[in-house]
Amino acid sequence: MTGKQLTPQNATITTASIQVQALTIGKKQVTLAVFRQLEDEDIIKPLDAGLAGEPWGRVNYHPDKCAEDKEHIHVVWQKGDELRRATVYEPSVAAYKHPIAGLYFEALIAEGLDHRGPRASGAEGVSRIQVVKAVREGGVGSARFTYQGVQFHGPVRSEFLTVFRNHYFRRDQDETLWQRVRHVAGPDATSESIAAGLPVLAFNTSWRQLKELPQLFIAV
Repeated sequence: MTGKQLTPQNATITTASIQVQALTIGKKQVTLAVFRQLEDEDIIKPLDAGLAGEPWGRVNYHPDKCAEDKEHIHVVWQKGDELRRATVYEPSVAAYKHPIAGLYFEALIAEGLDHRGPRASGAEGVSRIQVVKAVREGGVGSARFTYQGVQFHGPVRSEFLTVFRNHYFRRDQDETLWQRVRHVAGPDATSESIAAGLPVLAFNTSWRQLKELPQLFIAV
């Protein structure tokens, strides 16, 4: 197998006895060394949480020494004329970086959310909040939170995190915070309307589809 490149054209899935499926190049089973050469790329798309290509199967191998990591699977998938491998985490620990995740969290802060707990009306279904402050003044920090069972991750501006961490700074700031949110999300935006854009159902659907893939065996 030395020197051979794994591609959709020369790779096939063969079924052995007791329905064991192996990933092969020609008639030879793919080795760990060949599998490690596949480019690592997310199969779940960043905007709609759909699949970025055709999944082939799961491989019970942890090339990045992540066997003890949070619940996840390794997937072989096809992107155009090339094969990729991807690490996909279970929804509750996914830290899915969706473009509006941070904006939704900012809207919750403008609505009254702070470190004491979910007090905003749009925070129903939000739990396990973690925030990281900006490195420099006026910079951007981040928030990680679970919404309806899916963990999201997104950037949050420092002025919002200041209010989140210290509710005494909230005086006369709610309207200003809302103005900054609506400058991006639109003049009539609410936390609920922003949350409607978080692809919770799509992410869960993609996870189930990948989790149900057949296991592909590779040679040691």
